[in-house]
Amino acid sequence: MDIKKIIAEAIPTKIEGINFEDLITESISSDKGDYCIPCFSLSKILRKSPNQIATELAANINKNDYIEKVEVVQGYINFFLNIKKLSKEILDEITNRKEKFDNQKKVVCIDYGSPNLAKYLHIGHLKTLIIGESLCRLFEMFGYNVKRLNFVGDYGTPFGKIIGGIKLFGNIDDIEKRGNDALQDYYVKFNQLEEKDESYTQMARDLFKKIEEKDPEIYPIYEKIVKISLADAKEKFEILGINFDDFRGEMYFNQFVPQLIKRLTALKLLTTSQGAKIVDLSAFDMPPAIMLKSDGTSLYASRDLSASIVRDKDYKFDKMIYLTAVEQVLHFKQWFKVAELMHLDYANKLEHVPYGRFSLPDGKISSRRGKQAVLVDLMDYVLNKAKDVIKDRKFEIENPNDVAKKVSRAVLNYSVLKVERGKDCVFDVEKAFSFDGETAPYMQYTYTRIESILRKYLDTNNESSKFVECDYSCFNEAAFEIVKMLNDFIDDCKTSLEKRDPSFVAKRVMDLCKAFNKFYSSTKVLEGEESQINAKINLLLCLRKTLKQGFKIICIDTLQEM
Repeated sequence: MDIKKIIAEAIPTKIEGINFEDLITESISSDKGDYCIPCFSLSKILRKSPNQIATELAANINKNDYIEKVEVVQGYINFFLNIKKLSKEILDEITNRKEKFDNQKKVVCIDYGSPNLAKYLHIGHLKTLIIGESLCRLFEMFGYNVKRLNFVGDYGTPFGKIIGGIKLFGNIDDIEKRGNDALQDYYVKFNQLEEKDESYTQMARDLFKKIEEKDPEIYPIYEKIVKISLADAKEKFEILGINFDDFRGEMYFNQFVPQLIKRLTALKLLTTSQGAKIVDLSAFDMPPAIMLKSDGTSLYASRDLSASIVRDKDYKFDKMIYLTAVEQVLHFKQWFKVAELMHLDYANKLEHVPYGRFSLPDGKISSRRGKQAVLVDLMDYVLNKAKDVIKDRKFEIENPNDVAKKVSRAVLNYSVLKVERGKDCVFDVEKAFSFDGETAPYMQYTYTRIESILRKYLDTNNESSKFVECDYSCFNEAAFEIVKMLNDFIDDCKTSLEKRDPSFVAKRVMDLCKAFNKFYSSTKVLEGEESQINAKINLLLCLRKTLKQGFKIICIDTLQEM
């Protein structure tokens, strides 16, 4: 229900260039109404005091079934709404809502994650993974056909170094036994040799060349490395609740670079600079986009551009979104411009979504894998912390390990999504586990409290009885605050989608949890006349439905007990 539109339509006065809907905001406190119009911005236009403007506008307002009272206070028009009528209509709408959107045939590809294989996932990967997954779920909510793409880093000299390390210090059995830990050990040992003797650099390049040539001895080792490392990465993704549709990476798309170079040459877009093949972008105030290095090898720009051509053929996407750190903004601007200069018909469908840094307070988490904690360290630490927190609860939990996993995942995911996408954030692990304040456990516990009340009610009542008679006149300000937030939820999701920023949904879900706890502290849900209890239960059913939807978007599991 569009409450602002209802209020605006009750104002017959027209002011050129002014849309009253844009001026309407929620009141800061219930004694000042539910919504208000501040008239200060109109003072300059009408050359009158804000209070005079408010008085004149309020005198002409057409009262309707939704507006109970209008007051003017110090330049504000305050609107007091009919709680009973609005609550009934809004909750009925939520109860019967079956979202149907006209986007089912539209394909949205989202490229996120993109780990460098044979290396540990670092803490910064958490942001691309969780924001990316949340955006996927938002698009799916609005009916889009979403493809989750993970452009893995499986190309380059580092693989030559790892194979060099294996040949010098280890064997295949060791990497099969120890996985990524062994791969990382060999990589570090090889780098230590390289620092003392530059000839090892050439050895790594030669070994990588053999990978490209699919040398019968070297290429199977490379394939083994990729298989082991990708399996390790998939395991971590699964813990975070993420499953990708496409893991084709740099090595796969590199095979299409020669075709790209031919096409760029035919279009006379390529020039040579110090032996490298570039596209000159000086006319667009950008550095050149390097397509091939002087030794003829490809770079990120040529591989990304080749990948987009292949993906367009494979998926026929309506939108292709790339989610990476803010440091890569220029890179995407460059190759997007090259796609435009090539007259690729999907060039205007490419979109880069950057995000800020994610870090930990210094020294908070130690690493068994080197100086800097990596993602698996953080995941282990958070899981153990969740187990400790649950163990200290005063009552028994039926499946403590399952609850610990879901709590730890929620803590990690919410730590990313509660902050605006473009901002840097520091994750304070200790505060994140509090059951008070703006934390994931607080939200999950709130949900279990709602479930507990509904279970008590439904143990003795048929769920359909809530629709027989509901007396919403029993709703206090705290209840109506929940109703208004529920009414705004879909708009919050639309805002998150449009801005590519799930933090708007995360904030609304937190606000709903806070509003429920305020309502719960002032209201005995299961006391009163039957019709009043039905009204309050209906409110909780709608709240549960909305929270479940919100939790899914922000990658948080619901719990029945906690």
